[in-house]
Amino acid sequence: MMTKLSTPLWRYCRVMILLLIACAASACGIGAADPAPQSSSASVSSPPPTSVPTATMMPVQSKSIGTAITQTQEASPTATSEPAGTPVPLIIGTSVAGRPLEVFRFGEGQHARMIVAGIHGGYEGNTIRLAQELVQVLAVRSDLIPPDITLYILRALNPDGEARSSSYKGRVNDNLVDLNRNWPALWQSSWPSQGCWTYTYVTAGSGPASEPETRALLNFLISYQIEALISYHSAALGIFPGGQPPDAASISLAEALGAVSDYPYPPIETGCMYTGQLIDWASNMGIAAVDIELSNHNDSDLYQNMNVLQAFLAWELPTGE
Repeated sequence: MMTKLSTPLWRYCRVMILLLIACAASACGIGAADPAPQSSSASVSSPPPTSVPTATMMPVQSKSIGTAITQTQEASPTATSEPAGTPVPLIIGTSVAGRPLEVFRFGEGQHARMIVAGIHGGYEGNTIRLAQELVQVLAVRSDLIPPDITLYILRALNPDGEARSSSYKGRVNDNLVDLNRNWPALWQSSWPSQGCWTYTYVTAGSGPASEPETRALLNFLISYQIEALISYHSAALGIFPGGQPPDAASISLAEALGAVSDYPYPPIETGCMYTGQLIDWASNMGIAAVDIELSNHNDSDLYQNMNVLQAFLAWELPTGE
């Protein structure tokens, strides 16, 4: 008869497995093909809101956000408790339903970079699992962070969608807004459906940055002077550089990440008109930014993304940018 592992032992074994993957990727420096895409979506869960002690937000730098929006009071980053061995996240704001937006910090360098997952909630839940796995790896492999880099990882920008469903119903926030069409960059209230995602009704919000999730991340990116950004999505279309047309720094970053992964670059174009995107707003702000689409809606592609992570951390802004 098989004996069921206790929860602490299972967590220990999981971390050890992730550590072995990280060590292999670090030693080999090459990517491996992930299993073939599958049709089902893995379910995910989101923790309920918790009371947390307040931390201090860094002052916002004097940068234009490109489009005038109504300034509203956003929650300051806060610290919350996590299981032993897990870094304590900052809470940079809350969702429509009051769920925390958790950001994990690694390193203390002068150059700040960020990974954003779960902008489309449970529908792209494998991006959230990837973020969680990267957090677990970096918790025991701090040597992967160069001394001049600080890395921030946002595990889920849309925790309400994560909690609602791992199907297409989990794509939007609780206001039925697609958070990747809500940014103040080429924002439109509607767009042609040709080549775009059309499984269910979504909106771009009542205006640019109308959603609390968008405003919280926007303020964080400016306040913490993020220089480069990866926004994870799924599935299968490749690596998209920020900007319309793409800026030189975002193209350079996309090329560097494409060189160490199997994700298509240039990306697969479907003819969709992209409006209100995070990476386009970031590009307008001088932040090198890319969307990376995982290979399917199931797998986190951790091994491959350990190579992406190291290339991201080693990437240097092109001379003259």
